[in-house]
Amino acid sequence: MSVAIVSVESTDLFTGTEDAPRQVLRVTLDGPPARVAVTGPGVSGEAEGAGVVEVPLEIAGPVPGAELPVVVTAGGARAEAVVVVAEPGWTMFLVSHFHYDPVWWNTQAAYTSPWELLSGDATTRPLWERNGFALVEAHLDLALRDPVYKFVLAEIDYLKPYFDVHPERRADLRLLMERGQVELVGGTYNEPNTNLTGAEVTIRNIVYGIGYQRDILGGDPATAWQLDAFGHDPQFPGYLAAAGLTGSAWARGPFHQWGPIQKNFREAKDDARVMQFPSEFEWIAPSGLGVLTHFMPHHYSAG
Repeated sequence: MSVAIVSVESTDLFTGTEDAPRQVLRVTLDGPPARVAVTGPGVSGEAEGAGVVEVPLEIAGPVPGAELPVVVTAGGARAEAVVVVAEPGWTMFLVSHFHYDPVWWNTQAAYTSPWELLSGDATTRPLWERNGFALVEAHLDLALRDPVYKFVLAEIDYLKPYFDVHPERRADLRLLMERGQVELVGGTYNEPNTNLTGAEVTIRNIVYGIGYQRDILGGDPATAWQLDAFGHDPQFPGYLAAAGLTGSAWARGPFHQWGPIQKNFREAKDDARVMQFPSEFEWIAPSGLGVLTHFMPHHYSAG
């Protein structure tokens, strides 16, 4: 069966290393797996595969914005294309994290109790999920085995019960924090829906959360982790700033529950500009205090 080159797309994606970045050329094939070769003035690269094949390119003396003609071959197929030289930008790190919904979806006790996954239990969670204790344990054990692995712990509603019951793991957590493998974020006891509670409840949530993370666990939270809260009190960023936090991040708010991109996916074609405001902004309370905030256009399900 012969191979056909359906399309060739120049991207601004990179692979390789920081010292030797390789710009990715995306080639779509129709047919069996084949070796894809790219050649041109100062450009070379090859890869093997079927369907969408990403070819890392070596470009001599790259000048961002330059358009370089290339020839792409795969099996007996041949296509001409243009590579627009891109500039390596941000490096993205995916940091493991998990989140639960005490009260909203289940009780705090149920989230921190063993779940009888095979025989059924009293929770409403899918069978493939694990309780808070099991997840904390899994993250700690993996980080101790792999010095490269990093993760985030956010909510005290599962972390405090875990360390009440397992004091033997406190040294492990503090060791991983010293190594920079785990970061405590949130600065609150949980993710409060601040449009449903009074100011005193919100302030106590922050006081108890920061007090436990900083004074007991030895962390240094800086970002309020509010990704799954349904609404946000305009005064909330003022409380955060007064407590010493400098940022916040959330996914729900002025758009559909799964974010503007997923809500408008067909119409917007994955375009976050339907938001009509930047994903990063200074969230300022009526008091004049505020924190730098990130709104997740693709929600926290983007990963």
